[in-house]
Amino acid sequence: MKIIRTRQRPFLVVIDVFLTVLAWVGLLYLLARGLWPLIDTHDGPRIDASFFDALGTLQIYLWVALLNAVILITWARYQQRKSKSFAQRRLPAPVVDDQGLSKSFKLTGDRLAKLRTPGSMTIHNDQDGDVSHVVTHFFPVDPAQLPPPLAPLEHPLVIRLQAEDDDNREPVSHV
Repeated sequence: MKIIRTRQRPFLVVIDVFLTVLAWVGLLYLLARGLWPLIDTHDGPRIDASFFDALGTLQIYLWVALLNAVILITWARYQQRKSKSFAQRRLPAPVVDDQGLSKSFKLTGDRLAKLRTPGSMTIHNDQDGDVSHVVTHFFPVDPAQLPPPLAPLEHPLVIRLQAEDDDNREPVSHV
């Protein structure tokens, strides 16, 4: 499971990888330095009180690693919850009906109807933020002035290209 899903810049990825490798090398060095004297002695491997000292050192390393893991997981979960609450704040505003819009901006029925018309317009506000007047930048056309719709072609030319899997299809009947 990936906890962090954001993309990083390549330079930051290189720094992250370098620091991770450095931390692993340091951990292996400390482990080897603590365990090597137990194995490499002139009299052969020693299993005596120093072995238990090494286990104590190893236990300290494991407790530090566990504490680091708890801190990192806690921090990641905190950031995850924080980002979820941030995303909720960025949700779109709830839809307002005509009555709520009229009440909020103190619109009259005429101004609200003008705002509902399509096209570009300039909305002027007064000192309180209410809509003082609306200027539309288009001229409505009477439907009687519109040209007639285009007539369909009498003999349309259709070009049909054969596809790879046309052998399995039934031929199209001509009308």
